[in-house]
Amino acid sequence: MSGNRVVYQNWIVELGRDPETSAAPSGEEWSDARLFPLDHPAVANLTSADGRPTGDEPRESIRRRVGAALDELDDDERELVIQFHFMGESYRRISEKSGRSIHKLEAMHKRSLRKLRKNLAEFVGETFGVSPRSAPDCPVCRSPHAAELDEIIRRRDRTATWRPILSLFRTRYKLYIGSPQVLIGHEKYH
Repeated sequence: MSGNRVVYQNWIVELGRDPETSAAPSGEEWSDARLFPLDHPAVANLTSADGRPTGDEPRESIRRRVGAALDELDDDERELVIQFHFMGESYRRISEKSGRSIHKLEAMHKRSLRKLRKNLAEFVGETFGVSPRSAPDCPVCRSPHAAELDEIIRRRDRTATWRPILSLFRTRYKLYIGSPQVLIGHEKYH
């Protein structure tokens, strides 16, 4: 595992596989992906971003929170994440099993990871002291008025179009957003 450290970008993957371990514990069989369960001794050596050992309690907490975040995904997304990250299946193999094209699986995978990242961001920050990156391409996240903009988006009339909000952002905050899809994406993923 990458220096036995949990990194925000790939910590869910690091908990599921150890690329440096090639042999399974005696009496067990592992796939080619060299997976190990969360109670494997290698996980006991995990440290947080600031070097603190995670210990048993946080490990159980990680297991519960990841499980809860996975439960929030739709069935297809959850199955893809489990097969890809925990079972070590390739896109090609998942494609053969599911009948979906590889590019659709890749898009679903990206969407699933965005949802997991959003759902687990607060927990990861509290547990490991790692703050999530705001999306650099999102003008709302980059704005110095991001909290106010988020509140406006949250309180908007869901039956109306985005036009009044786009206009408000333009006039009051000098934030020029050309398409409502930017706000929809921000609301959904950030």
